[in-house]
Amino acid sequence: MSYLLKIRKFTSLTLLIAWLVTAVTGTLLLISSLLARLGYYLPPALPDLHTYAGFVALGISVIHITLNWNALKTYVVPRKKK
Repeated sequence: MSYLLKIRKFTSLTLLIAWLVTAVTGTLLLISSLLARLGYYLPPALPDLHTYAGFVALGISVIHITLNWNALKTYVVPRKKK
């Protein structure tokens, strides 16, 4: 397996995990007032985890786009007809 392919797999998996953490923590923060009324309190570190996961997702997104730039261009640029 080539070095570039390993990096692509790592960035894709890391981006997926960061996106999932951001989505779950964001949803929990959104419904935190409802949960508090029901007697459930979220950990105080949850907003920090959400922020850090968002920054990780942003950074990994830039790397992911850079690594897959040629593939992304084919989605946008129409093919020439033969």
